[in-house]
Amino acid sequence: MNCSEVSDRLSAVYDGELSGVERDAVAEHLSVCEQCASEFSRFESLSRAFKESPLPSVPAGIWDGIAAQLSENAQLSENAPSGPVLSPAGQATQARPTTQVWLRALALAASILLVLGGGFWLSQHGVNSHGDHQHDGEFAATMNLYLQTLDDDPDGAEQFLLDKYHGKSVDPEGAIRLVGYRPAVAQGLPEGYSLTSTSVLEMPCCTCVKAVCKRPDGSTLVLFEHDDEQAEWFGQRPSSMAMCGDTQCCLVSLDSSLAATWKRGSRSVTAVGVRDEAEVSKLVSWLDSKTGKG
Repeated sequence: MNCSEVSDRLSAVYDGELSGVERDAVAEHLSVCEQCASEFSRFESLSRAFKESPLPSVPAGIWDGIAAQLSENAQLSENAPSGPVLSPAGQATQARPTTQVWLRALALAASILLVLGGGFWLSQHGVNSHGDHQHDGEFAATMNLYLQTLDDDPDGAEQFLLDKYHGKSVDPEGAIRLVGYRPAVAQGLPEGYSLTSTSVLEMPCCTCVKAVCKRPDGSTLVLFEHDDEQAEWFGQRPSSMAMCGDTQCCLVSLDSSLAATWKRGSRSVTAVGVRDEAEVSKLVSWLDSKTGKG
C-alpha cells in the first residue's frame, strides 16, 4: 500500500474494521513509513483522549438562555404572516417559514454546545499533549509484525528487531556498559529455561535489554527489560490487570499466547510469548528472589 491508501484506512484500523489481509498490509507500511506511523499515532492519541475525556460541565444559565431564544423564535414564527407580505418599498416578499426559524434556533443551540465541548476538550488535551509518544503507532505496528513472525520463525523475528532498532548482541554482563544496570537474566533463569541470546535495542520508548529464552520443548519466550512502563507496545489489543505472585501485572492477549508487563524496582519487564498467568507468576517470583528487584 502507498501512503494515500494507508491514510484513508487509519480510522478503520483504529476501529478494527479491516480484514486480516488489509490490516497486515497497513501494519507493514506503518512499520517502515515514519510519516504515516506518526499520523496514525496522532489519530490514535487524539481519539483515545477524546473518548476518555469527561463530559464538560455546562455553565449556569446556558440552558435558560437557549430556552428563552427558542421561545422567542417560536412567538415570532406564530405571529409572522404565512403568505406574501409587502416590504417598506411596496414590493411583495415571502414571509419566512416557521421551520426556518426553528432550524436557526436549533443550529444556534448545537453550535453553543459544540463550542463548549470542543473548547473544554482542547483545553484539557492540546494537540501536542501526546507529543512525547509520537512514534507509538510505528512502535505498535513493528511489534505486531514481530509477534506475527515469532512463533513460526523466531530467528527471523529477532533479526527483524535487531535491524529495526540498531540492536547490539551482548552477554548479560556486557549489557551493563550500554544500559547502566545488570539485566534481570544475568543471574540465570528458572529451571527448564535456557538463555539463547541477549541484546540491547534502541527502541522509541527507551534503550531496552532483550533476552531470548527457550523452554525444554524448544518454544521461545522473550523478556524485555526497559525504563518505560508500557509505551503502547501492543496497540489496542485487549489487556487486563492481575496479581502474579505478589506483583501486579498487565496481561495482554496475543494471537496464541500472552504478553505480561510488571514493575521490577525502577524498571519494568515485559515477557512476550507467555503461555498463561501461572508462567508469569513463576517468572516474576524467580526473578525477584534472585535479583532482589534491582
